[in-house]
Amino acid sequence: MEAQPEFPIYRAAVSGLLAMFISLGVARFGYAPLVPALVAAHWYSAAQAFWLGAVNLLGYFVGAAIMRVWRGRLAAKPFVLVLMAVTSVSLLASALNWGIIWFGAWRLVSGITGGVLMVLMAAAVVGRAPPAQKGRVSGITFAGMGSGITLSSLLIPVLLAHGLVFTWAALGLLGVAATLAVAVLMPVSSIVAAPKTAGAKTRASRPVLLLVAAYAISAFGFVPHMLFWSSFVAIGLHRGIAAGAHVAAWLGVAAALGPVVLGRVADRFGFLTTLAAGYLVMAFSVALPLVNDATWALDISAMGVGAVALGAVMLAAGAIAGLVPANRLAAEWGFATMAYAVSQALTAAAFSNLFHVTGSFLLLFAIGAASMVVCAGLVLAAQRT
Repeated sequence: MEAQPEFPIYRAAVSGLLAMFISLGVARFGYAPLVPALVAAHWYSAAQAFWLGAVNLLGYFVGAAIMRVWRGRLAAKPFVLVLMAVTSVSLLASALNWGIIWFGAWRLVSGITGGVLMVLMAAAVVGRAPPAQKGRVSGITFAGMGSGITLSSLLIPVLLAHGLVFTWAALGLLGVAATLAVAVLMPVSSIVAAPKTAGAKTRASRPVLLLVAAYAISAFGFVPHMLFWSSFVAIGLHRGIAAGAHVAAWLGVAAALGPVVLGRVADRFGFLTTLAAGYLVMAFSVALPLVNDATWALDISAMGVGAVALGAVMLAAGAIAGLVPANRLAAEWGFATMAYAVSQALTAAAFSNLFHVTGSFLLLFAIGAASMVVCAGLVLAAQRT
């Protein structure tokens, strides 16, 4: 086996960034800006568009579950290239308006590839990084999600001026370009998952469970900004669509930069300490609109949530990587990814119904802020354990 210090870890990290960029930043999160255009062009109704988003989230859960139960040895590079190629094909296939079953099947496929790549890149990149560089490498890898979200929010409105077919085709070609870049950059490596019968539980089991619980509950803090933030500013505060887009842009920029910055902090202070502090920062950011709705406060709220919500993915993966053997990382991070996917879906449904009943944005922010304090407490408990 190749010695870890000789492994070209930064080439692997950039490869991970590109994989996350396409599979999650573009294929998953890039769908939301396309929904109004899909409805306006009468490709699908609003209800069908929501169903298609749910199908993609289901695929993401399935992909994470596959990695949770997978055992054995895997050549990472060819598998990553196949998954990225399939994601690119799903984007290209979406340009064909061949009905909801066709489109839904490809949304499901792209969700599965995204879930697998989320877990696989953590094992193939973060798991190989030296301890002193794990935060920096994790930050680069997981910055792909935020970068994809930011580029999608900026690029898709421009592409839509040329129609939906052109937009989907352009996104697909972007995926092809990213796949070719990874084919050149990514070093050859293998990841190994422990056999199912390998050993009893270790002392890391309880801290990992506490971390998974904190990571899942953090969806309560992210969903209010993820689903309702622009509407809160544009409609709830009566400031118009442009103001809503402005705060959403700040969230996207912070999401791209957050993992990189927090990764450097984690190298200095540790993943668990950084994650607990990050969750407290996010609690403050989610709660800020409760006491101040000035423009500067809204911008700070968006940046705090964007940076920590995406950075926490990297921090949780890095923390788990430090608590389990390398051959258990794919399984444990797969478990965490599954838990978060379920929690996010249930939270989105619950908060949507709660808003329908109460009409209160502020209630959602209050619940989200309180949940983030709980998350910080769970991480500190894991650290003490």
